[in-house]
Amino acid sequence: MKTILITGATSGIGYELTKQLSEKGFKVVASGRSEDKLAQLKQQTGCEVVVADLSDAGETVGLFDKALALVGSVDVLINNAGMISRKCPIEEFTLEEFEEQYAINLRAPALLSREALKVMKPKKSGQIINVVSTAAKRANETMSIYSAMKQGFAGFSAILMKEAQPHGIKVTSLFPGGTDTNFREAERQSTCTQRVSLKR
Repeated sequence: MKTILITGATSGIGYELTKQLSEKGFKVVASGRSEDKLAQLKQQTGCEVVVADLSDAGETVGLFDKALALVGSVDVLINNAGMISRKCPIEEFTLEEFEEQYAINLRAPALLSREALKVMKPKKSGQIINVVSTAAKRANETMSIYSAMKQGFAGFSAILMKEAQPHGIKVTSLFPGGTDTNFREAERQSTCTQRVSLKR
């Protein structure tokens, strides 16, 4: 049975993935910032949970270590967590907003990918799935910081794929658009440029 670590699991795509993958028999470790929401998710799905704030580099690395302690290994890492604090013109963003979006949208998945490679390379197997965004392929006004971080994430993921491939590790970049999940109140059509399949 494959073990899967999912970040940003308490809402949106991460929440739906946790439910569906648990139903299919995968051993899932779900992560998020809300202890209450994670407890509810564990009750619903039977998944393991780890509370972690990915804006903190120490907690990010600690998340991977805790996942290993819970399930023994991580066969699949799904870097799903992401955030945008608000939309605003470039002259209005704050340093705090910039640093938080950098930490969660770019630094956290980079650190988790680094930790995953340390585990996957000796086994010559594994998969890292990076949930980027269509924002990485567009230049949307009032979304400068978010778009920049997602473009950086896409670039990082492309290099990760080249470095991981010789070791039997698969890397997949996903670019979802507006998605109809519990992350939004209004319904949105789901779009994605790639399909991903996982085998138990």
